Amino acid sequence: MQVNLVDSHPLQQHIENPCKSFFKRYFNTNSLITAILFALPIYISLLGDGFFIRLIISFVAISAFFAFFSLKQNFFQTGFFIGMFWFWWIGLSFRYYNLTYLVPVVIVLISLGYGFVFWILNKIFTLLKFPVILWGIFFVFGFDYLHPFTFDWLKPEVLISNSLFMPSKLTLFLLIAAALLFRYKRAGFLLLIAAAFFVPKPSMQLPPLKIKLITTHVPQDKKWQKEYIKKEIKANFKYIKNAIKEHYDVVVLPESAFPLFLNTEPDLLNTLKKLSEKITIVTGALHLKNNKFYNSTYIFENKNVKILDKHILVPFGEYIPLPFFEKEINTLFFGGASDYQTSSHFGIFTIKNIKFINAICYEATVEKLYTLKPHYIIALSNDAWFIPSIEPVLQKLLINVYALNHRKVVFHSINGYESYVIK
Repeated sequence: MQVNLVDSHPLQQHIENPCKSFFKRYFNTNSLITAILFALPIYISLLGDGFFIRLIISFVAISAFFAFFSLKQNFFQTGFFIGMFWFWWIGLSFRYYNLTYLVPVVIVLISLGYGFVFWILNKIFTLLKFPVILWGIFFVFGFDYLHPFTFDWLKPEVLISNSLFMPSKLTLFLLIAAALLFRYKRAGFLLLIAAAFFVPKPSMQLPPLKIKLITTHVPQDKKWQKEYIKKEIKANFKYIKNAIKEHYDVVVLPESAFPLFLNTEPDLLNTLKKLSEKITIVTGALHLKNNKFYNSTYIFENKNVKILDKHILVPFGEYIPLPFFEKEINTLFFGGASDYQTSSHFGIFTIKNIKFINAICYEATVEKLYTLKPHYIIALSNDAWFIPSIEPVLQKLLINVYALNHRKVVFHSINGYESYVIK
């Protein structure tokens, strides 16, 4: 009789079982499933915003809420994977500081941060024996006050921003309540129907101006090279002159379209002023004032120029949001570069007596900006820092949430991603 020593050897069983046991004990499949469902609406939105896409996202969003509130999971792992799937792209900007090795480090740190946030929240709710409906209420309102280092892009409304539902707090609450009452089929179904009835109010009318949004695709690794800046400037003037030929009233170029301190370039300023007799020019550029650096928007109209400095900076991108060690961090990682300075308020300007709110990149995702009175927003972004990634889509979904809820029209000119109008 022949014996299979490999299959029957007790050491083989001793080696394999601990691995399976470790995986089973410490890895929660439900957490991964929940995080994937929470991320899918963003990734599906890469395909567009047609009816079929919106329909799929609607079902995915409902499934995500059901998974979060119904499946038994490890909340640390849920937060870890949500943080990773939503924000892995943040570290990509380090590629342009010769710090590529920090990209995976940043991804892990961000994921751990959100993992601890979800773990702490779950511990609090468990220890205080709060009913699960309070988890739902926190989901609707709590993330508005969760700003790690002033960064608040984790908004549940994003899940339904590109869906058939209105991405409002009320709709979000109804969908979460439907998920919580899923076992009571009739109640859950009625709540879903109620959520579907809340539709956006009639959108604001477009201003009586013909506005040309310029899309550029300047790679970030070339954008600030001296030999490449001339090409960018030449291209910018070509965009402006084409817009004049096409009889536009306004032409809008992206953030830092002129990658220099434009106010220190008299020849460029004079040329732009002269062109502004034929068309209003809105463009991004740097601004040097009192030996301090500003990220700014320049508005040229009728041979006059107005400069609006950025009010809200990108944490760790344009400033270090820490009370200590700012200089040390800038020296260690950013070659001793200084933080950008800020304006004391959001900028508002007029074009042919019509008021616009100025938004430079990150500012366009700050809800406070949308509470200002003017109905129209002109936003400039440079998304090349994070290409290729989901960052431009996530930014667009957030802007869509705020524009719909505050009834604003947003004109967004971008480098690295297709420009668009949201109304």
